[in-house]
Amino acid sequence: MKCLLLADDRLDLLATLEPILKHWGYRVLTATDVTQANAFLAGRAPAMLIIGSNLLNHPELQQLQPSLPRLVLKHPTTDPDEFEPDRTLSVPVDIFALFAFIQSQVEKHPRRNLRLRLHLPGMYRTKGEEFLLADVLSLSMSGLFFRSSLRLFPGDKISAVFPLLGHAKELEVEGTVLYIIEPAPENNYLQGFGLGFSALTPEQATQLERFIENSFLNEVAACQPGVGTFSATNLKR
Repeated sequence: MKCLLLADDRLDLLATLEPILKHWGYRVLTATDVTQANAFLAGRAPAMLIIGSNLLNHPELQQLQPSLPRLVLKHPTTDPDEFEPDRTLSVPVDIFALFAFIQSQVEKHPRRNLRLRLHLPGMYRTKGEEFLLADVLSLSMSGLFFRSSLRLFPGDKISAVFPLLGHAKELEVEGTVLYIIEPAPENNYLQGFGLGFSALTPEQATQLERFIENSFLNEVAACQPGVGTFSATNLKR
């Protein structure tokens, strides 16, 4: 299990980010001041450092190894040009950007999108056909996975409809079949296909992002002992 060092003097931010990082499968060390951060850096070899700009600028912080990937969490008073923009996140934190950065820095085969495992009722159809009922088993900003026995092929064009439960909305999107899963013992005889969205309108993208974010945070809260109810407002809005 890869270890991440999360260092920041904002306790509410640590309390929000730590269970999220653990939910993604990382071991997390937290430090609230430079002394703690130095102790962890001296005694362990984290795969990545996520640090508040106030601590990173502290004169007593030990010199960091150039090879250690780091992500800076900006304080409101931080000069926007002080750090590399592609290695800096504003606070409140965008969890999609956080996930993508961590994946790119510490994983051998990084995933590009935060993918949500879920179970939604949905429908899909090929051109000129009637809608068929199917289960949506995973969802991201770029596509979804339908459990279905209908014979399809990569490249097929599909219209899909699924509800954003709890948001009183329903999305109808166009997409292309990216891959097929055939039933086999190694996948518990799951059968279906992955659909990549062809295009989302700005309104659809906003609605989908909010749904994935809220669903993910609720999942984190349910799986991490001692974590209260999350809201996307804790992180982003």
